[in-house]
Amino acid sequence: MSSPSTADFVSAQGTRLVHHNQRHFISGANYWQAMNLGMSTGPSSSRQRVLADLATLSSHGINTVRILAASEGSQSSTPPPDRMSPVLMTSPGTYDAEVFAGLDWFLAQLPAFNMTAVVSLSNFWTWSGGVAQYVSWATNTAIPYPVQWDHAKQVFAGGDYQTFLDYAGRFYADPALYNTTQTWFLDHVRAVVLRRNTVTGIEYRHDPSILAWELMNEPQIIASPSGHSQLAEWIDATAAFIHSLDPLHLITTGAESKNGRQWFDTMHQSKHVTLASCHFWPLNWGLYNSTDPSNDSVDFAIRKMQLFVRNIDEWSRQLQKPCVLFEYGLMRDNWGPDAGLRAYSPSAPVTHRNRFYAAVADAIVDSYHAKGEEGTFAGAAFWAYAGTARPPSVPTEQISWTGDPPHEPPGWNSVYDNDTSTLSILTNFAQRLSPHTS
Repeated sequence: MSSPSTADFVSAQGTRLVHHNQRHFISGANYWQAMNLGMSTGPSSSRQRVLADLATLSSHGINTVRILAASEGSQSSTPPPDRMSPVLMTSPGTYDAEVFAGLDWFLAQLPAFNMTAVVSLSNFWTWSGGVAQYVSWATNTAIPYPVQWDHAKQVFAGGDYQTFLDYAGRFYADPALYNTTQTWFLDHVRAVVLRRNTVTGIEYRHDPSILAWELMNEPQIIASPSGHSQLAEWIDATAAFIHSLDPLHLITTGAESKNGRQWFDTMHQSKHVTLASCHFWPLNWGLYNSTDPSNDSVDFAIRKMQLFVRNIDEWSRQLQKPCVLFEYGLMRDNWGPDAGLRAYSPSAPVTHRNRFYAAVADAIVDSYHAKGEEGTFAGAAFWAYAGTARPPSVPTEQISWTGDPPHEPPGWNSVYDNDTSTLSILTNFAQRLSPHTS
């Protein structure tokens, strides 16, 4: 098999993404469930759904999906309800071949839909096992779960958030564990990056269907005097390792970039990080009141988002790196007769969501087409696409595989295939990002 040409891969040139000597944009969707849906058998397998979902996304201008190539934990018959199952890595260095084959199959479908994938190699949060599972393996201790969605009782419940952050942060901040956890993680990176796809025969590192490697979904800050240096060293060492295996693909961090300029620089200063990352979550960050039916609350969130984008734009320009808003989302309308859990029904309206999505599109397009001091944003990816899937109609601990991970109410931030008004906003977004419209 011939070696790939560097022109086949999206590269970063200054603050722009470039593909085949043309400026490249990302109109993206988060589709974390890809690996499990792509399995040939098992309760999570749904290849016909994947093909339908990719066809719908492609028809609305989506050219990138952000997916996981990591899930960790035991393959017990009764996994925790807030965790993906089956998992890819059952113990350090031990993989479920069928789950890996599901990832192979999914990546093999992307060229037919003119799509690429941003592939995340780990997760700070527990819904896929994540780095807390590495700490649990290394210390033989139980994970202190933060507040999670109780699917049976239909309420949020659980432990202390800071306790969990401190525990999971030991993955890259505890010198007594670091050699162990990092060795296990780099072994996983090697297993993924050097894997030969069982469907196409192409090694992942040579596959143009992969747009970028992402170090971790939402690495969190370290609350210690040496936190900045510890996290910067982990990012640089990990990104350098990936680059040594694969100099062809972009590398991004997965950072939310919500903690100000100093932390943004810490997470993106490595020369091996070629694409900056940010996320924006109005409800999670206390910027949106989901029970306010007026536009006051959502408009406040929009103003905060616009300021956030302007700041990230400036900071990325200083680093001379392009940036992508890899997550943004908003729940369905949650007031009046549709208040409470009924708001997560596919029939609940999306008035505020559409207003927010349209504002995000405007902010990203303004940066993308900026004149003079060139904007750095290369696109955005909404969270998340459920497609033809629908949440359960009665309380159940079974994973529904909608766009919401299993630690959250199914349907909370999901975009469905019949959310035509939202999909039309995404179509318009992609059209406005096209270089032919500049």
